[in-house]
Amino acid sequence: MKTSALIFKSIEFRREGFYLRADNTFPAGKLTVILGPSGSGKTTLLDLAAGFLKPDRGSIMEGSQDVTSLSPEKRRVGVVFQDNALFPHLSVKDNVAFGPRARGMGRRQAGMVADRYLEMTRISRYAQKKPSSLSGGEKQRVSLARALAIEPEILLLDEPFSSLDASLRRDMRNEVRRIQRETGITAVLVTHDQEEALSLADYLTVMRDGEITQMGSPAELWNFPDNLFTALFLGRSTRLKIDKISILKSNLYSVETAAGSIWVEQEGEIPDLPATLIIRPENLRVSNSGKIRGTVIEAEYSGDQWKINLSVPGNSSDQIEFNCPDAAAPIIGDSVTLLHQPGSVRILPGVVS
Repeated sequence: MKTSALIFKSIEFRREGFYLRADNTFPAGKLTVILGPSGSGKTTLLDLAAGFLKPDRGSIMEGSQDVTSLSPEKRRVGVVFQDNALFPHLSVKDNVAFGPRARGMGRRQAGMVADRYLEMTRISRYAQKKPSSLSGGEKQRVSLARALAIEPEILLLDEPFSSLDASLRRDMRNEVRRIQRETGITAVLVTHDQEEALSLADYLTVMRDGEITQMGSPAELWNFPDNLFTALFLGRSTRLKIDKISILKSNLYSVETAAGSIWVEQEGEIPDLPATLIIRPENLRVSNSGKIRGTVIEAEYSGDQWKINLSVPGNSSDQIEFNCPDAAAPIIGDSVTLLHQPGSVRILPGVVS
């Protein structure tokens, strides 16, 4: 299967007070996941890529081909919708064969193509059934097979698992990941589920208010967020407003917060105040020699560990979160000191209001 990068060049899109900007490349042969809160522009970006919407400015490229003015059926794009959008009066096989037939392929050849993708998505046994007889997960497999049957160079998936229960979501995530790797197709998937995004993505894209705030590998965005929104939107984090930053030597700083004075190793330019210190929960542990102090206000058991929240006197916007094993869990009201893993702390511009 041929594949192409999806490229947005200086895209601008305005509608009823909403403004989207994009100047990004979604790499060829990789699965990129777009993550963001409701209204951030995730589906709008996908609709622009599919041709359902037209940008007010800029160009959209499929590899070297400018497709900005092309209608959806003339683009080399397959789309998997949130609601499946299957034809209820057609059999599963005819649903999958519909795209190839619409593009001029003969019935017999289109049927052979449909058989191939029904087998790839592991639903050949349902070929003659109607969509109404299928489960939610089975319908989504048909939708995926139908999108692939036109042999696109780019596959767009708009919250494809949102209507499925937790077990089916995991199964379908694994299927999409497997098929993307087998075919090598460029895939762009929209989701609001952070666990889903982190587990699926080769590249992760975080959006807010019509803009991409950061794009990179999941590990890069998790460990090295370059802005406060990305850091706080992805999972749990300790955040502490910084009162003062003093340089000790190259790339080593003393940072004063309401929770204590903390040494921070960070390469590159350090932002001016106001700024916030960010630490992931897995990089904190209880220790008498720790410099971060707080009082336990919440303790949530998650099966293999406790998720603990601490309050910090004097600053209601500060938040300390860490994990600890069952046997060592503190109780509400305990005072706790924490030690952070060297190199795990980030100083980012801005504060939480």
